Amino acid sequence: MISTRILTKRRMVAQPGHVAAPGAGQRHTQPPKRRRRTRGFVQVASATASERLRLNAFGHAYMLVGAVLAVILVYLALAAQVTQSSYQISQLQEQQRQLVAEQDQLRYQEATLHAPAQVAQQAAQTGMQRFAPSSYVNQPEVAIDLTAPIGAPPTDSTPLWEQMVAAFMTRIGVSRDAMAATR
Repeated sequence: MISTRILTKRRMVAQPGHVAAPGAGQRHTQPPKRRRRTRGFVQVASATASERLRLNAFGHAYMLVGAVLAVILVYLALAAQVTQSSYQISQLQEQQRQLVAEQDQLRYQEATLHAPAQVAQQAAQTGMQRFAPSSYVNQPEVAIDLTAPIGAPPTDSTPLWEQMVAAFMTRIGVSRDAMAATR
């Protein structure tokens, strides 16, 4: 702690033209420099707010109670909002169940309306009659071999010596078909 006497002594030493008392520290012309301890922003702000508001211990307690009350109110507001959202979700889920049940009922009605017995009954009510067909149109047989392999026809599988003889005979003038007929 610094007393007023020390402060007064420092002020006198710092004034120019001041003559110090005899034997009073002639060696030191300047007082030793002290490092100031810097305070953080929070410390300065709280000290300034405390000075401006002049809060005593009860004031701090009231501020603490007010902050806790604000937090509780925010919590209650959020809880009410969550409760309301869950209520809306349950209502929407119930509405979805009802719509799905109604959709199933409509599908059932559609299926029964298009059933053959229902169609026949409605046709009879409108005066339509069903006649049995008297004749059928005959279908011609298909001339396609479905068991034949798919792709290009196989190459000539006759042995090579027969192919050479056929080529020689073709040059002479006998056709290959004539040779095949003589076999």
